[in-house]
Formats: sequence, structure tokens, C-alpha cells
Amino acid sequence: MLLIHRLFIKTALIWLLLGAAAGGWMLLGQAGVVPPPRWNLYTIHIHWLGIGFFLNMVFGVALWMFPRRSGESRQTAARDPLAWAAYLLLSVGLAVRSAALLFPSLLGSLVLAASAFLQVGGILAFTLAIWPRIYLPGAGLPGAGMPRAGISKITPAEK
Repeated sequence: MLLIHRLFIKTALIWLLLGAAAGGWMLLGQAGVVPPPRWNLYTIHIHWLGIGFFLNMVFGVALWMFPRRSGESRQTAARDPLAWAAYLLLSVGLAVRSAALLFPSLLGSLVLAASAFLQVGGILAFTLAIWPRIYLPGAGLPGAGMPRAGISKITPAEK
């Protein structure tokens, strides 16, 4: 597993811990064990688990496991600028979003909107990075080697 894959997966685990901590704090606040949080942690909790944990884990595992382009080495695939852009945009976007949600009076809605563009940019970069890796290895054109509907191939042994 190369650096980009490890970064996505380890970052996902950090967001999982933060999301679980936020969820636990909210539950303890509801039970009256701790003072209720000053911030609305619900939205932060959802983003830390949904975007931070889930998407980072999916992106990291997909980049690691999906077939590489024909003839491409694992090291070359791990240096894909779009994959790195996806990691940076998603990570920075979520960190900025978290800060904007925790300190809304200080950062305002413009920073929150910018964070959304960063996250969407990360998702777009990942989509562009993974798209060419979704193919049937060994096939020339999509559908090559597959019989068309209603036409069966008869081998010499079947004649």
C-alpha cells in the first residue's frame, strides 16, 4: 500500500475517531452527564463520519484496489495528480467546514460556502482519477469479445 492509499485510510480513521467523539459527547449531553455542547455538533458529527470517514475510506480503498490503466505500475498510479488533488481538496474542505461550523460568527457563511466548493472539487477530482480505471482488462473496446444479443459464437468443437 503506497502513500496516497495510506493517507486516505489513516485520515478516514482520524475522522472516525472525531465523529465518534462528537456523537458520544452529544449523547452524554442528552443524558445530562456533561453540559450540552455549545455548538450544534449534529452537522459536524454527520460530516466527520460521512465525508471524513466514509468518503476517505472509499477513495483510499478504491485507488488501492481498482485495476490500474493497462501497463501502468502501482507507483505511477499512486502519483496521479488527480488522486492527490482529491485528497487535498477533500481534507482541506472538511477542515475548513468544521472550523466554519464551530465558529460561525468568526468565519461566516462565505467560508462555509468555500468549503463546500473544496469538497465538491475533491469528489470531482476523485471521479476523474478513477474513471479510466473502470474497464475490462484485456478487452479492446467496451463490449469487445462479448457476443451480441441473439448471436451466439459456435466453436469448431460444437459443429
